[in-house]
Amino acid sequence: MKDRFDYAVNRGSAGSYRGYRDAIWPPSNSIVLASLSLDAKNEDLGREFHHELIALRDIIETRWHLATEKRIPPGQGIPDPGPVAAALRRIADRLPSDVDRHALRLRARAVEHGYDDDILSALADLEEDIAVVAGRIATWFGKQRGGMPTAFASRRDQKQQEVVRRARQILEDAAEYMVALNPHLRLGQVPEFAASRIFFMAGEGNRHPKHIAYFLPEDEGVKRSPYKKTYYFANTHRVLLEHQSAPLADRFLDTGVALRPNSIRFGHVPTLGVLGHEVGHCVHRSGASFKQINATDRWSSVVLQEIAADVFGILVTSEVWADRMNVTPEDVLTYYLAECLRYVNRGLGYYPDSDGMFLQLNYFVWLGALRLERRAGEPRLAGDPTTVLAAVRSLARVLADALLTGSAEAALALHNAFGPASGEALRPLINAMRMLPVVSVEYRQENVRAQASIPT
Repeated sequence: MKDRFDYAVNRGSAGSYRGYRDAIWPPSNSIVLASLSLDAKNEDLGREFHHELIALRDIIETRWHLATEKRIPPGQGIPDPGPVAAALRRIADRLPSDVDRHALRLRARAVEHGYDDDILSALADLEEDIAVVAGRIATWFGKQRGGMPTAFASRRDQKQQEVVRRARQILEDAAEYMVALNPHLRLGQVPEFAASRIFFMAGEGNRHPKHIAYFLPEDEGVKRSPYKKTYYFANTHRVLLEHQSAPLADRFLDTGVALRPNSIRFGHVPTLGVLGHEVGHCVHRSGASFKQINATDRWSSVVLQEIAADVFGILVTSEVWADRMNVTPEDVLTYYLAECLRYVNRGLGYYPDSDGMFLQLNYFVWLGALRLERRAGEPRLAGDPTTVLAAVRSLARVLADALLTGSAEAALALHNAFGPASGEALRPLINAMRMLPVVSVEYRQENVRAQASIPT
Protein backbone atom coordinates (compact mmCIF):
# COMPACT_ATOMS: atom_id res chain seq x y z
CA MET A 1 0.00 0.00 0.00
CA LYS A 2 1.12 3.54 -0.73
CA ASP A 3 2.04 5.95 2.04
CA ARG A 4 -1.00 8.24 2.15
CA PHE A 5 1.27 11.13 3.17
CA ASP A 6 3.78 10.74 0.32
CA TYR A 7 2.68 13.94 -1.37
CA ALA A 8 4.91 13.77 -4.46
CA VAL A 9 3.94 10.19 -5.35
CA ASN A 10 0.25 10.64 -4.63
CA ARG A 11 0.01 13.94 -6.47
CA GLY A 12 1.71 12.31 -9.46
CA SER A 13 -1.08 9.70 -9.57
CA ALA A 14 -3.96 12.16 -9.22
CA GLY A 15 -6.79 11.56 -11.65
CA SER A 16 -5.46 8.18 -12.81
CA TYR A 17 -7.88 5.87 -10.97
CA ARG A 18 -10.43 5.51 -13.74
CA GLY A 19 -11.68 1.94 -13.80
CA TYR A 20 -10.91 1.48 -10.09
CA ARG A 21 -13.60 -0.75 -8.56
CA ASP A 22 -12.46 -1.38 -5.01
CA ALA A 23 -14.86 -0.06 -2.37
CA ILE A 24 -12.10 1.91 -0.64
CA TRP A 25 -10.23 4.75 -2.34
CA PRO A 26 -7.38 5.43 -2.25
CA PRO A 27 -5.98 1.91 -1.69
CA SER A 28 -5.53 1.60 2.06
CA ASN A 29 -5.08 -1.00 4.75
CA SER A 30 -5.61 1.54 7.55
CA ILE A 31 -9.29 2.44 7.40
CA VAL A 32 -11.90 2.11 10.14
CA LEU A 33 -15.61 2.09 9.33
CA ALA A 34 -18.07 3.91 11.56
CA SER A 35 -21.59 2.59 11.12
CA LEU A 36 -24.63 4.77 10.44
CA SER A 37 -28.10 3.24 10.24
CA LEU A 38 -30.29 4.95 7.64
CA ASP A 39 -33.53 3.03 8.19
CA ALA A 40 -35.12 5.27 10.81
CA LYS A 41 -35.30 8.12 8.29
CA ASN A 42 -37.69 6.32 5.92
CA GLU A 43 -39.63 3.75 7.93
CA ASP A 44 -42.92 5.60 7.44
CA LEU A 45 -42.79 5.57 3.63
CA GLY A 46 -44.08 2.03 3.16
CA ARG A 47 -43.11 -1.25 1.54
CA GLU A 48 -43.71 -0.16 -2.05
CA PHE A 49 -41.45 2.87 -1.64
CA HIS A 50 -38.69 0.61 -0.27
CA HIS A 51 -39.21 -1.83 -3.14
CA GLU A 52 -38.72 0.96 -5.66
CA LEU A 53 -35.55 2.12 -3.88
CA ILE A 54 -34.22 -1.45 -4.19
CA ALA A 55 -34.95 -1.38 -7.90
CA LEU A 56 -33.18 1.99 -8.29
CA ARG A 57 -30.24 0.66 -6.28
CA ASP A 58 -29.86 -2.33 -8.61
CA ILE A 59 -30.05 -0.16 -11.74
CA ILE A 60 -27.47 2.31 -10.42
CA GLU A 61 -25.08 -0.45 -9.35
CA THR A 62 -25.30 -1.96 -12.85
CA ARG A 63 -24.61 1.44 -14.41
CA TRP A 64 -21.72 1.97 -11.97
CA HIS A 65 -20.01 -1.25 -13.06
CA LEU A 66 -20.54 -0.30 -16.70
CA ALA A 67 -19.09 3.18 -16.15
CA THR A 68 -15.92 1.78 -14.57
CA GLU A 69 -15.01 0.02 -17.80
CA LYS A 70 -12.22 2.00 -19.40
CA ARG A 71 -13.76 1.69 -22.85
CA ILE A 72 -16.71 3.80 -21.68
CA PRO A 73 -15.81 7.50 -22.07
CA PRO A 74 -16.37 9.80 -19.08
CA GLY A 75 -18.79 12.64 -19.40
CA GLN A 76 -22.17 14.00 -18.44
CA GLY A 77 -25.20 11.78 -18.39
CA ILE A 78 -25.72 8.29 -17.03
CA PRO A 79 -25.27 5.29 -19.36
CA ASP A 80 -28.64 4.06 -20.73
CA PRO A 81 -30.72 6.58 -18.76
CA GLY A 82 -34.21 5.28 -19.62
CA PRO A 83 -34.55 2.71 -16.81
CA VAL A 84 -33.13 5.21 -14.29
CA ALA A 85 -35.70 7.85 -15.26
CA ALA A 86 -38.50 5.26 -15.13
CA ALA A 87 -37.41 4.19 -11.65
CA LEU A 88 -37.44 7.81 -10.46
CA ARG A 89 -40.96 8.29 -11.77
CA ARG A 90 -42.17 5.18 -9.96
CA ILE A 91 -40.59 6.44 -6.74
CA ALA A 92 -42.25 9.82 -7.29
CA ASP A 93 -45.64 8.09 -7.37
CA ARG A 94 -44.93 6.77 -3.85
CA LEU A 95 -44.01 10.13 -2.30
CA PRO A 96 -46.63 11.78 -0.05
CA SER A 97 -45.92 15.42 -0.99
CA ASP A 98 -46.90 17.20 -4.22
CA VAL A 99 -43.69 19.26 -4.02
CA ASP A 100 -41.51 16.16 -3.69
CA ARG A 101 -43.31 14.37 -6.53
CA HIS A 102 -42.90 17.39 -8.80
CA ALA A 103 -39.19 17.71 -8.00
CA LEU A 104 -38.51 14.04 -8.68
CA ARG A 105 -40.37 14.06 -11.98
CA LEU A 106 -38.26 17.04 -13.02
CA ARG A 107 -35.14 15.05 -12.11
CA ALA A 108 -36.38 12.09 -14.14
CA ARG A 109 -36.81 14.41 -17.14
CA ALA A 110 -33.29 15.77 -16.63
CA VAL A 111 -31.80 12.25 -16.43
CA GLU A 112 -33.42 11.38 -19.75
CA HIS A 113 -32.97 14.62 -21.69
CA GLY A 114 -30.46 16.74 -19.76
CA TYR A 115 -30.94 19.87 -17.69
CA ASP A 116 -32.37 23.11 -18.99
CA ASP A 117 -32.76 26.41 -17.15
CA ASP A 118 -36.46 25.79 -16.47
CA ILE A 119 -35.70 22.52 -14.67
CA LEU A 120 -32.74 23.96 -12.79
CA SER A 121 -34.63 27.06 -11.71
CA ALA A 122 -37.60 25.02 -10.48
CA LEU A 123 -35.43 22.55 -8.56
CA ALA A 124 -33.50 25.34 -6.85
CA ASP A 125 -36.74 26.96 -5.67
CA LEU A 126 -38.60 23.84 -4.53
CA GLU A 127 -38.32 23.10 -0.81
CA GLU A 128 -38.39 19.31 -0.76
CA ASP A 129 -38.97 17.27 2.36
CA ILE A 130 -37.84 14.07 0.65
CA ALA A 131 -35.29 14.46 -2.15
CA VAL A 132 -34.26 11.60 -4.44
CA VAL A 133 -31.38 12.21 -6.84
CA ALA A 134 -29.78 9.93 -9.44
CA GLY A 135 -27.25 10.59 -12.15
CA ARG A 136 -23.58 10.75 -13.02
CA ILE A 137 -22.39 12.65 -9.95
CA ALA A 138 -18.86 13.77 -9.12
CA THR A 139 -16.57 11.45 -7.26
CA TRP A 140 -13.25 12.71 -5.81
CA PHE A 141 -11.23 15.18 -7.90
CA GLY A 142 -8.03 13.18 -7.31
CA LYS A 143 -9.67 9.89 -8.26
CA GLN A 144 -10.87 10.67 -11.78
CA ARG A 145 -12.25 13.46 -13.90
CA GLY A 146 -16.01 13.42 -14.30
CA GLY A 147 -18.80 11.78 -12.34
CA MET A 148 -19.94 8.22 -11.73
CA PRO A 149 -23.44 6.73 -11.40
CA THR A 150 -24.81 7.56 -7.96
CA ALA A 151 -28.23 7.76 -6.34
CA PHE A 152 -29.20 9.12 -2.96
CA ALA A 153 -32.31 9.97 -0.99
CA SER A 154 -32.44 12.41 1.91
CA ARG A 155 -34.99 14.02 4.17
CA ARG A 156 -35.02 17.60 5.36
CA ASP A 157 -33.60 18.13 8.85
CA GLN A 158 -36.14 20.68 10.09
CA LYS A 159 -34.05 21.95 13.00
CA GLN A 160 -30.90 22.46 10.94
CA GLN A 161 -32.84 23.94 8.03
CA GLU A 162 -34.18 26.58 10.40
CA VAL A 163 -30.56 27.40 11.27
CA VAL A 164 -29.83 27.77 7.55
CA ARG A 165 -32.86 30.03 7.08
CA ARG A 166 -31.79 32.33 9.91
CA ALA A 167 -28.19 32.50 8.69
CA ARG A 168 -29.24 33.33 5.14
CA GLN A 169 -31.32 36.24 6.41
CA ILE A 170 -28.14 38.05 7.42
CA LEU A 171 -26.05 37.41 4.31
CA GLU A 172 -26.00 41.16 3.69
CA ASP A 173 -23.98 41.48 6.88
CA ALA A 174 -21.58 38.86 5.52
CA ALA A 175 -21.17 40.94 2.35
CA GLU A 176 -20.43 44.04 4.44
CA TYR A 177 -17.92 42.08 6.50
CA MET A 178 -16.01 41.11 3.35
CA VAL A 179 -15.79 44.73 2.21
CA ALA A 180 -14.46 45.70 5.64
CA LEU A 181 -11.87 42.92 5.35
CA ASN A 182 -10.78 44.10 1.90
CA PRO A 183 -12.61 46.85 -0.02
CA HIS A 184 -12.32 44.89 -3.29
CA LEU A 185 -14.14 41.78 -2.01
CA ARG A 186 -17.68 41.03 -3.09
CA LEU A 187 -20.13 38.29 -2.14
CA GLY A 188 -21.92 36.64 -5.05
CA GLN A 189 -25.16 34.68 -5.09
CA VAL A 190 -25.08 31.87 -2.50
CA PRO A 191 -26.63 28.57 -3.69
CA GLU A 192 -29.74 27.18 -2.05
CA PHE A 193 -28.83 24.91 0.82
CA ALA A 194 -30.82 21.85 1.93
CA ALA A 195 -29.81 20.59 5.38
CA SER A 196 -30.92 16.98 5.39
CA ARG A 197 -30.42 13.48 6.73
CA ILE A 198 -29.50 10.87 4.19
CA PHE A 199 -31.47 7.60 4.18
CA PHE A 200 -30.41 5.88 0.94
CA MET A 201 -27.21 5.71 -1.10
CA ALA A 202 -26.14 3.60 -4.08
CA GLY A 203 -23.39 3.53 -6.69
CA GLU A 204 -20.20 5.56 -6.40
CA GLY A 205 -21.57 7.52 -3.44
CA ASN A 206 -21.81 4.32 -1.41
CA ARG A 207 -18.07 3.65 -1.75
CA HIS A 208 -15.44 5.07 0.59
CA PRO A 209 -14.82 7.77 1.64
CA LYS A 210 -18.28 9.29 1.84
CA HIS A 211 -19.19 12.81 0.86
CA ILE A 212 -21.01 14.95 3.41
CA ALA A 213 -22.62 17.09 0.69
CA TYR A 214 -23.31 17.22 -3.03
CA PHE A 215 -23.36 20.46 -5.00
CA LEU A 216 -25.90 20.24 -7.80
CA PRO A 217 -25.90 20.61 -10.74
CA GLU A 218 -22.14 21.35 -10.68
CA ASP A 219 -21.36 17.86 -9.36
CA GLU A 220 -23.37 16.53 -12.30
CA GLY A 221 -21.09 18.29 -14.78
CA VAL A 222 -23.23 21.40 -15.35
CA LYS A 223 -20.86 24.28 -14.71
CA ARG A 224 -21.63 27.96 -14.14
CA SER A 225 -25.38 27.50 -13.80
CA PRO A 226 -27.01 30.35 -11.85
CA TYR A 227 -29.40 27.81 -10.31
CA LYS A 228 -27.65 25.73 -7.66
CA LYS A 229 -28.56 23.73 -4.60
CA THR A 230 -26.38 22.03 -2.00
CA TYR A 231 -27.62 18.85 -0.32
CA TYR A 232 -25.85 18.55 3.04
CA PHE A 233 -26.05 15.28 5.01
CA ALA A 234 -26.01 16.30 8.67
CA ASN A 235 -26.10 12.72 9.98
CA THR A 236 -23.09 11.62 7.90
CA HIS A 237 -21.12 14.67 9.00
CA ARG A 238 -21.98 14.07 12.66
CA VAL A 239 -20.60 10.52 12.55
CA LEU A 240 -17.32 11.74 11.06
CA LEU A 241 -17.05 14.47 13.67
CA GLU A 242 -17.72 12.03 16.49
CA HIS A 243 -15.44 9.22 15.29
CA GLN A 244 -12.60 11.16 13.64
CA SER A 245 -12.51 14.93 14.17
CA ALA A 246 -13.14 14.87 17.93
CA PRO A 247 -10.62 12.07 18.68
CA LEU A 248 -7.98 13.82 16.55
CA ALA A 249 -8.68 17.11 18.34
CA ASP A 250 -8.40 15.42 21.75
CA ARG A 251 -5.05 13.98 20.75
CA PHE A 252 -3.42 16.75 18.73
CA LEU A 253 -5.19 20.04 19.51
CA ASP A 254 -5.18 22.35 22.52
CA THR A 255 -7.31 25.50 22.21
CA GLY A 256 -8.76 25.38 25.72
CA VAL A 257 -12.08 24.20 24.20
CA ALA A 258 -13.03 20.52 23.87
CA LEU A 259 -14.86 19.41 20.74
CA ARG A 260 -17.99 17.48 21.76
CA PRO A 261 -20.11 16.93 18.62
CA ASN A 262 -23.15 15.64 20.51
CA SER A 263 -23.35 18.47 23.04
CA ILE A 264 -26.24 20.94 22.89
CA ARG A 265 -23.91 23.95 22.66
CA PHE A 266 -22.26 22.47 19.57
CA GLY A 267 -25.51 21.55 17.77
CA HIS A 268 -25.58 24.25 15.07
CA VAL A 269 -21.86 24.58 14.42
CA PRO A 270 -21.38 21.86 11.74
CA THR A 271 -24.30 23.09 9.63
CA LEU A 272 -23.13 26.68 9.89
CA GLY A 273 -19.58 25.57 9.07
CA VAL A 274 -20.62 23.82 5.85
CA LEU A 275 -22.97 26.66 4.87
CA GLY A 276 -20.14 29.08 5.60
CA HIS A 277 -17.89 27.10 3.25
CA GLU A 278 -20.49 27.58 0.51
CA VAL A 279 -20.57 31.31 1.25
CA GLY A 280 -16.76 31.35 1.10
CA HIS A 281 -16.86 29.94 -2.42
CA CYS A 282 -18.93 32.96 -3.45
CA VAL A 283 -16.40 35.57 -2.29
CA HIS A 284 -14.64 37.16 -5.27
CA ARG A 285 -13.15 40.31 -6.74
CA SER A 286 -15.08 41.93 -9.56
CA GLY A 287 -13.69 41.13 -12.99
CA ALA A 288 -11.16 38.57 -11.76
CA SER A 289 -11.23 34.82 -12.44
CA PHE A 290 -9.22 31.66 -11.88
CA LYS A 291 -8.65 31.19 -15.61
CA GLN A 292 -4.90 31.88 -15.53
CA ILE A 293 -4.10 29.70 -12.55
CA ASN A 294 -6.36 26.91 -13.85
CA ALA A 295 -4.37 26.87 -17.05
CA THR A 296 -1.04 26.91 -15.20
CA ASP A 297 -1.69 24.37 -12.43
CA ARG A 298 -5.23 23.05 -12.13
CA TRP A 299 -4.59 21.02 -8.95
CA SER A 300 -3.11 23.95 -7.05
CA SER A 301 -5.93 26.16 -8.28
CA VAL A 302 -8.54 23.82 -6.81
CA VAL A 303 -6.53 23.57 -3.56
CA LEU A 304 -6.42 27.34 -3.20
CA GLN A 305 -10.09 27.76 -4.06
CA GLU A 306 -10.97 25.29 -1.30
CA ILE A 307 -8.72 27.21 1.10
CA ALA A 308 -10.50 30.45 0.23
CA ALA A 309 -13.88 28.81 0.87
CA ASP A 310 -12.64 27.50 4.23
CA VAL A 311 -11.10 30.76 5.34
CA PHE A 312 -13.79 33.21 4.24
CA GLY A 313 -16.46 30.76 5.38
CA ILE A 314 -15.09 30.33 8.88
CA LEU A 315 -14.78 34.10 9.26
CA VAL A 316 -18.45 34.52 8.36
CA THR A 317 -19.40 31.70 10.73
CA SER A 318 -17.39 32.98 13.67
CA GLU A 319 -17.66 36.77 13.24
CA VAL A 320 -21.04 37.31 11.56
CA TRP A 321 -23.26 34.38 12.55
CA ALA A 322 -21.96 32.99 15.84
CA ASP A 323 -23.31 35.54 18.31
CA ARG A 324 -26.71 35.62 16.63
CA MET A 325 -27.00 31.83 16.35
CA ASN A 326 -26.25 30.98 20.00
CA VAL A 327 -22.80 29.53 19.36
CA THR A 328 -19.44 30.89 20.43
CA PRO A 329 -16.54 31.88 18.17
CA GLU A 330 -14.35 29.60 20.31
CA ASP A 331 -16.52 26.59 19.47
CA VAL A 332 -16.45 27.54 15.79
CA LEU A 333 -12.65 27.86 15.73
CA THR A 334 -12.15 24.56 17.55
CA TYR A 335 -14.53 22.84 15.11
CA TYR A 336 -12.60 24.36 12.20
CA LEU A 337 -9.20 23.22 13.46
CA ALA A 338 -10.53 19.75 14.26
CA GLU A 339 -11.87 19.50 10.70
CA CYS A 340 -8.46 20.58 9.42
CA LEU A 341 -6.99 17.62 11.29
CA ARG A 342 -9.61 15.22 9.90
CA TYR A 343 -9.00 16.28 6.33
CA VAL A 344 -5.21 16.20 6.67
CA ASN A 345 -5.45 12.72 8.19
CA ARG A 346 -7.01 11.44 4.94
CA GLY A 347 -3.64 11.95 3.25
CA LEU A 348 -1.82 14.39 0.99
CA GLY A 349 -1.85 14.54 -2.79
CA TYR A 350 -5.18 12.69 -3.02
CA TYR A 351 -7.69 15.43 -2.16
CA PRO A 352 -7.36 19.15 -2.90
CA ASP A 353 -9.35 20.02 0.22
CA SER A 354 -7.00 17.95 2.40
CA ASP A 355 -3.95 19.63 0.86
CA GLY A 356 -5.70 22.93 1.51
CA MET A 357 -6.30 22.16 5.18
CA PHE A 358 -2.61 21.28 5.50
CA LEU A 359 -1.64 24.65 4.03
CA GLN A 360 -3.89 26.47 6.51
CA LEU A 361 -2.38 24.72 9.54
CA ASN A 362 1.12 25.26 8.17
CA TYR A 363 0.42 28.98 7.70
CA PHE A 364 -0.90 29.33 11.25
CA VAL A 365 2.20 27.59 12.66
CA TRP A 366 4.49 29.80 10.55
CA LEU A 367 2.63 32.90 11.77
CA GLY A 368 2.89 31.76 15.39
CA ALA A 369 -0.87 31.55 16.00
CA LEU A 370 -0.44 27.81 16.56
CA ARG A 371 2.55 26.29 18.35
CA LEU A 372 3.63 22.74 17.58
CA GLU A 373 4.54 21.38 20.99
CA ARG A 374 5.45 17.92 22.20
CA ARG A 375 3.63 16.60 25.24
CA ALA A 376 4.15 13.08 26.61
CA GLY A 377 5.87 12.19 23.34
CA GLU A 378 2.96 13.41 21.18
CA PRO A 379 2.84 16.52 18.96
CA ARG A 380 0.11 19.02 19.83
CA LEU A 381 -1.04 22.17 18.09
CA ALA A 382 -1.62 24.72 20.83
CA GLY A 383 -3.11 28.16 20.48
CA ASP A 384 -5.72 30.59 21.73
CA PRO A 385 -8.87 30.75 19.55
CA THR A 386 -8.76 34.55 19.48
CA THR A 387 -5.19 34.48 18.14
CA VAL A 388 -6.09 31.80 15.59
CA LEU A 389 -9.01 33.93 14.43
CA ALA A 390 -6.63 36.85 13.84
CA ALA A 391 -4.44 34.47 11.80
CA VAL A 392 -7.47 33.41 9.73
CA ARG A 393 -8.12 37.09 8.95
CA SER A 394 -4.47 37.42 7.94
CA LEU A 395 -4.72 34.48 5.55
CA ALA A 396 -7.97 35.88 4.14
CA ARG A 397 -6.23 39.14 3.25
CA VAL A 398 -3.37 37.22 1.63
CA LEU A 399 -5.86 35.19 -0.41
CA ALA A 400 -7.69 38.35 -1.47
CA ASP A 401 -4.50 39.63 -3.08
CA ALA A 402 -2.67 36.41 -4.01
CA LEU A 403 -5.56 34.30 -5.34
CA LEU A 404 -8.68 36.33 -5.99
CA THR A 405 -6.87 38.79 -8.28
CA GLY A 406 -6.43 35.88 -10.70
CA SER A 407 -2.63 36.06 -10.77
CA ALA A 408 -1.13 32.58 -11.26
CA GLU A 409 2.30 33.76 -10.12
CA ALA A 410 1.08 35.10 -6.77
CA ALA A 411 -1.28 32.19 -6.13
CA LEU A 412 1.33 29.52 -6.85
CA ALA A 413 3.86 31.36 -4.71
CA LEU A 414 1.46 31.02 -1.77
CA HIS A 415 0.88 27.33 -2.52
CA ASN A 416 4.60 26.62 -2.87
CA ALA A 417 5.47 28.48 0.34
CA PHE A 418 2.96 26.74 2.61
CA GLY A 419 1.57 23.70 0.78
CA PRO A 420 2.42 20.04 1.41
CA ALA A 421 5.65 20.20 -0.62
CA SER A 422 7.15 22.54 1.99
CA GLY A 423 5.64 21.38 5.25
CA GLU A 424 8.62 20.53 7.44
CA ALA A 425 7.11 22.35 10.42
CA LEU A 426 4.22 19.87 10.48
CA ARG A 427 6.32 16.74 9.97
CA PRO A 428 5.96 15.57 13.62
CA LEU A 429 2.17 15.79 13.26
CA ILE A 430 2.21 13.91 9.95
CA ASN A 431 4.46 11.21 11.37
CA ALA A 432 2.06 10.69 14.25
CA MET A 433 -0.96 10.59 11.92
CA ARG A 434 0.79 8.04 9.73
CA MET A 435 0.23 5.50 12.50
CA LEU A 436 -3.52 6.21 12.70
CA PRO A 437 -6.38 4.93 10.54
CA VAL A 438 -8.73 6.97 8.40
CA VAL A 439 -12.40 6.82 9.39
CA SER A 440 -15.14 6.42 6.80
CA VAL A 441 -18.87 5.90 7.21
CA GLU A 442 -20.56 2.60 6.40
CA TYR A 443 -24.25 3.04 5.65
CA ARG A 444 -26.52 0.32 7.09
CA GLN A 445 -29.56 0.13 4.83
CA GLU A 446 -31.57 -2.86 6.01
CA ASN A 447 -34.70 -1.64 4.25
CA VAL A 448 -33.04 -1.91 0.85
CA ARG A 449 -30.99 -5.09 1.30
CA ALA A 450 -33.33 -7.46 -0.53
CA GLN A 451 -32.73 -8.09 -4.21
CA ALA A 452 -35.23 -7.04 -6.82
CA SER A 453 -35.49 -7.58 -10.54
CA ILE A 454 -34.21 -4.67 -12.61
CA PRO A 455 -37.00 -3.07 -14.66
CA THR A 456 -36.12 -2.47 -18.29
